[in-house]
Amino acid sequence: MKKHILATIISVFSISVLADQATINDIEDAARQLDTDRLEALSHSPDTYDSALAHYRLAISYNLKADNDAAEDALDTAMESMEALTESEPNNAEAWALLSHIYGTKIGFNPMKGMYYGPKAGKSLAKAKALAPENPRVNLVSGVSDYFSPAVFGGSKTSAIKSLSTAIHQYTSDQSSGYHWGLAEAYVWRGLAQMELGESGKALNDWRSAVAIEPDYHWANSLIQKHQ
Repeated sequence: MKKHILATIISVFSISVLADQATINDIEDAARQLDTDRLEALSHSPDTYDSALAHYRLAISYNLKADNDAAEDALDTAMESMEALTESEPNNAEAWALLSHIYGTKIGFNPMKGMYYGPKAGKSLAKAKALAPENPRVNLVSGVSDYFSPAVFGGSKTSAIKSLSTAIHQYTSDQSSGYHWGLAEAYVWRGLAQMELGESGKALNDWRSAVAIEPDYHWANSLIQKHQ
């Protein structure tokens, strides 16, 4: 009887993890195609993390479509959700990493808010690193932060490449995490950093690696078309 109950618990847990990953896969697929209608639907996920990720991707997609008001609204919703989740689950490294990513995007949307959101992004990332230094999304966010941060605040394209390379390596053992997203994105960001350092060949190779993983990745494909 006990074995039967244990097997049932394991089965339900496994289905739950796969379901969460399936939602994340759908979110990432819609985001790569800038499909705001699908992202709007996915943003109503009952899972707080999944909903916040969908709103974050929705914000980026609206921004790329020059719908700035909708982008700000979606990003604010994502931020509120993740702030609540990190408060209720302070040891959730995934939540802290995504929250840091959201704060960084707030700065990207409005650089004048950098003095306010910069420290918040830094503190959130530091908490994520302390909790899970070997998490690929933590190092992805760290790499993006290094890419944009001025040298006076410790940022550089070289340090961005280092963090992103670490993330890419860590993704190989992340397939069953239930939070798996960002591998193709890490290649794109590393390619951008390579291009900034004059390494156009390495940049193109990274963007092609991103497309090899996700053939319909709009951003990676557009970068290849622009620079090849």
